[in-house]
Amino acid sequence: MKTAVRSRQRHARMLALLAGTLFLVWGAGAFAQHYSHTYRYTGDVEIDHIPDHDEILPQLPDNLILRFSAGVTLVKLTVKTAEAKVVNINFRYNPTANRVFIWPLPALPESDYYVVDWGVIDPERKLMSGQFLFSAGPDAQLPSSLVTEEDEEHIMVPDYRLVDPSSYRAAPPRN
Repeated sequence: MKTAVRSRQRHARMLALLAGTLFLVWGAGAFAQHYSHTYRYTGDVEIDHIPDHDEILPQLPDNLILRFSAGVTLVKLTVKTAEAKVVNINFRYNPTANRVFIWPLPALPESDYYVVDWGVIDPERKLMSGQFLFSAGPDAQLPSSLVTEEDEEHIMVPDYRLVDPSSYRAAPPRN
């Protein structure tokens, strides 16, 4: 019994050491990108986006870039100001799957930071959704330092208009 406990403790220490080593190798930026912003998904597709989460840019970006490790269908892309004002980026749903989406941005209104909500359907028809923040300009501050607790609780409101009603079976009518 004691041997099993020691073995588990040794494995736990080795995993902690491995995790620490990976953190140092990948860098805090990669770790923060995957663990500090909202991200919901249970599949195998990976995402990378520009700008990164919590990035401070010297000036406002001309485009948003979302890169996936497999072909996905982009079903939601919104940009909001720090005051939750939606910016019209002319997003229109297109059923064509792709691995890279480059979305041109209009002139963005002044804001302390911007919130990007996105959603895709993966090849296995699973919803993958997330949110990231960025700020821009000479006086820009780290977006996460400006988010209030109220804002932090907001995740992503699903757009039920995108749900295919034919994929659900209706309950038989009651007599």
